[in-house]
Amino acid sequence: MIRPGDHPSAAWAGLAPGTVLNAVLETFEPPALPRRDLPRVAAAYQRQGAHLDAMQARVIAELAGRPDPPGGPATAATIAEVLHLELDAATDLVSLAVDLVTGLPATLAALDDGRITLPKARLIAERTRRLGPATRAAVEAVALTRAPALTETQLRRWLDDAMARGDGANGATR
Repeated sequence: MIRPGDHPSAAWAGLAPGTVLNAVLETFEPPALPRRDLPRVAAAYQRQGAHLDAMQARVIAELAGRPDPPGGPATAATIAEVLHLELDAATDLVSLAVDLVTGLPATLAALDDGRITLPKARLIAERTRRLGPATRAAVEAVALTRAPALTETQLRRWLDDAMARGDGANGATR
């Protein structure tokens, strides 16, 4: 555990989400950390959480892709039960997971890398859902260059503006 007076190496702040970052984060005791380190630790937890969201999306999409219960058509009910969600929320989660895995691989990778959060991934999925595959990929690519630095509201506005400017691909390049 990190104790008062200890100064964690700055090297941990650049660790990719996964087992090593998780092990480092487990050693931190917030009251013992210097104030200047707390925001970086919070950001590292956010990156790690996004990574776990991507892993969960892959598992849920895999379950949805299996034809027999508890997968296939029963996936939303299964997820609602095991995650203690309302059926509508579980249905949305299953839909998002399948969409990320099958239609937005770059968004899933950005989530897995901790560059974006699950709410931002959801915005990209929702706002690009009606686009054709090529246009969707073009909008996704530009959105992912902007999304890490934007708030959810700013990303929503940018995506809405990109969609309003035309077919999406034109909006993505402007």
